[in-house]
Amino acid sequence: MEDRLGRPISPEPSAHEIRSPGSPPGEIHPPSPLSPLSPFSPSWPFTGRDGTLAELTSLMEHSARPVLLITGPVGVGKTRMARELLSGTEAKAETGIAASAERLLTASATESVARIPFGALAHLLPATLPTAGGRPNLLRVLADGLLAGIGDGQRILLVDDVHLLDDGSASLLLHLAVRSGMHGGPHDSAHGGTHGGANGSVRIVLTGRSGVPMPDAVEALIRGNYANRVELPPLSPDSVSRLLERTLRGQVQTATAHRLWQCSGGNVLWLQQLVDAGLASETLAVVGGVWRWHGPFQLSTRLVDLVSRRIGQLSAPVQRAAELMALGEPLGVTVFEQLTGAAVMDELDRRELIVGEKDGWRSQVRLAHPLYGEVLRRRTPPHRWRRHCRDLAEAVERTGMRRREDPARVGGWRLEAGDLTDPRFLLSAAEHAVLTMDFTLAARLARAACDAGGGAPAQRALAAALGYTGDGVRAEQVHSGLSRTITPEREQVQSVQLRAANMYLSLDRPADAVELLRRTEEAMTDETACAELAALQAVLLATQADWPAYTQAVARARQCASPGPGTTVRVLYAECIDHFCHARTDAALRLIESALRILSGENDIPFLHAGLLSWLCNAQAFSGRLGEAEATATAQYDQALESNWVGSQGAWRFYLGRVAARRGRLRSARRHMREAASILRDDSTWGQQALLFGEWATVEAMTGNAAEAQTLLDQAHLAHVESYRILHTLAFRMAQPWILAARGRLRDAARQAVRTADDARQEQALLWEAELLHLPVRLGQSAAVSRRLAELAAVSDTPHIGIYAEHAGAFAGRDASALEQVCASFQTAGMHLHAAEAAAHAARLWLRNGSTVRAQRAADRCLQLARHCEGVMTPAVLACWTPELTDRERDIARLAADGQSSRQIASRLGIMVRTVDNHLYRVYRKTGVTNRRELRNVLALGLSETTEATETAQTAETTKTTETGGEFGDR
Repeated sequence: MEDRLGRPISPEPSAHEIRSPGSPPGEIHPPSPLSPLSPFSPSWPFTGRDGTLAELTSLMEHSARPVLLITGPVGVGKTRMARELLSGTEAKAETGIAASAERLLTASATESVARIPFGALAHLLPATLPTAGGRPNLLRVLADGLLAGIGDGQRILLVDDVHLLDDGSASLLLHLAVRSGMHGGPHDSAHGGTHGGANGSVRIVLTGRSGVPMPDAVEALIRGNYANRVELPPLSPDSVSRLLERTLRGQVQTATAHRLWQCSGGNVLWLQQLVDAGLASETLAVVGGVWRWHGPFQLSTRLVDLVSRRIGQLSAPVQRAAELMALGEPLGVTVFEQLTGAAVMDELDRRELIVGEKDGWRSQVRLAHPLYGEVLRRRTPPHRWRRHCRDLAEAVERTGMRRREDPARVGGWRLEAGDLTDPRFLLSAAEHAVLTMDFTLAARLARAACDAGGGAPAQRALAAALGYTGDGVRAEQVHSGLSRTITPEREQVQSVQLRAANMYLSLDRPADAVELLRRTEEAMTDETACAELAALQAVLLATQADWPAYTQAVARARQCASPGPGTTVRVLYAECIDHFCHARTDAALRLIESALRILSGENDIPFLHAGLLSWLCNAQAFSGRLGEAEATATAQYDQALESNWVGSQGAWRFYLGRVAARRGRLRSARRHMREAASILRDDSTWGQQALLFGEWATVEAMTGNAAEAQTLLDQAHLAHVESYRILHTLAFRMAQPWILAARGRLRDAARQAVRTADDARQEQALLWEAELLHLPVRLGQSAAVSRRLAELAAVSDTPHIGIYAEHAGAFAGRDASALEQVCASFQTAGMHLHAAEAAAHAARLWLRNGSTVRAQRAADRCLQLARHCEGVMTPAVLACWTPELTDRERDIARLAADGQSSRQIASRLGIMVRTVDNHLYRVYRKTGVTNRRELRNVLALGLSETTEATETAQTAETTKTTETGGEFGDR
């Protein structure tokens, strides 16, 4: 019986919520690690079943059939669903099915009472039977006793685990259903009939386990059309994620939620057990404001017992087969059958312990549930573990290891079996593990190859794997000892490029990386090798915005009469960065696509492929292809999840945040970036923390969180690296003007943006120059930028730069009609925040021109667009939202909503505290609010009605405790 799922729902988060500085109301953050949520909370919120609950409610209210049967696997939440259903009907007395305490009867079937006639319902039935008037009709007497005292009303009977009912109780349920059917007619539904409630009828709600035999009387309910049967499926990945965030009261890392969904199979009971064990062992903890799982799963004793009972007692051959599958899944059908025999495989299938699946042309099998593998691996003793790994390795080797991942898998099994004698095979397995991006396994295999005498190739593989796992220091140690031992030029070229990549990516030594490549190029005699080294230098120099040296490196690479694919790919890579930075994103896209077509999956430096994909996402995002950019980032993040490459997970989460910010979805961008920051604490391979914090700061400033934005920008400066300098330009330089704007210093923000745009122009970072020059226009400042933006649009093939120029020209020319066209162009490009700001500018101009109707229409359009932007508080949109406020009142309102006291605001603006209070009084009177929290709710746009209602409920208690007393007493 699923008793945990039937407990009362706990209150919505209130006192346990902890908000980060500057967080908007309604945004929940996880509890501090010093005061965690109790790992054994009495109940979990009811989440992810709204559609099913609505379907069941409709059946209860409108179906003529008197019985509702809810089935599903054990632990899926059938009991909780039934109780939620009945608690929902309690408030609907007018429908005739109210589940009040005196009308709701509950019973539970168990294995222990299944042998006792009417045992499950004994507490609901009469204590004695009538003794006069002859032999009683037993079922009728018992039914009368169960329904006694309700007159013409209707009772609801809930019976849990109906598959365990004794025959007498099941027969009584059938009798009750038939009896109720006479009043309501189970077959009347086809003729528009409704359930009847006269003469003491009953509605019956049953829960039962799917896939097991039901008592014959219960089957008769279904055959006789007296019951609606609804199968309750496991929770979907999204539902599990929402449930975890509501339960843990904070953001949960996507990879953690996905992993918990996979391991639990969407089974709520098993999910609870996993989370409880993770909290108790602190493997599930808050890292950087995000709940994350560290290390292997911890299984509670109860969960192990539950899964073990489901697996059941297995004979020795079946036990061996199950353990082999636990250590090797998925396995090809042919391989598994050779290892175990057809009869044993059939027995596992009969017990529903394995499932088949298709992977391309290959048929393979795996365990039916991930937790089976966890429990079986835990129960397998070491000597059998080693033997199983050896058997698995030999079986797959006999197939010829035709699949790309087979050598790495076999190498891993060989490691587990202790077979470390063949350095060539271990090295090959390590190289294949690198290609499948399982860098942890690659490092183990390469280290074993080194120990077995694999020499320089094994050391090179170890260094590469260490670099990709983020251990750049140890990778450099291996590289530095390796260069003196390598003699063949091709091997030396490969080793030098790997070492340069590690210097650049992990050690933040871009100058040393370029110098190493240059020295090696000068020492080489092979023309193809020299060209490849020059081309890689061009890539690194382009990312450093060293354009003269970049041009020379490209020229040297192109001197080669017959360049190899490696040289061609690297030249294309370098040139795509050149085009991107010079605002030719369409040309950059064409080059990237050409390079990806040439680049095979077995390139000697995998970072080239990953790097090209990141530039592909950038070029898509900044060329108006936001949907394509999001699809690229999502696909690569999913691949990183599958390979467990932590650094790539963090990088692609950041790119998802960048795309969301370009779309104007600021709250989504914040979530992505917070998660990326949490992930990248463990892996500095790409050195992107500074880039991440800088762009996150801009997002916070756009939502009005100036203090939080400044904190993030400070963190960005602390994490500043020399590598990837061209990307950091925008992150650092865009954030500061937006922070100034969030503090009400719009003129200073515009001047700062123009100055930094001039710096970007000097560095030939024209794309960033355009972004910075457009910023004063967005802020509504009359900076003279339209001419330069028009020049940039003329030399650029990036569509949105042309829109920037049109926006600047229309704003400077006070052309409201043109601004509305700009709004439409931004909206078509998916840039909703930019579109909202253009509409706000148009509304203001129409109002100045006396066109009230057109002004209102433009303002309505602005607000509709802004509601897609999740909490935006940029100056243009805020002015459109609060036209009744003066500019000074709006500045003070924004600062007050940001959490600053009257004294702090007065100090920042250089005015008296009393003046601030007077302005705030007028702001409150005009907007109809009474405190700073309400003011922020008025100023923050972008919340849907559903989201607003949910977040208001979540923060109601906190609001009561933090907003008491007079508003002007916060000095």
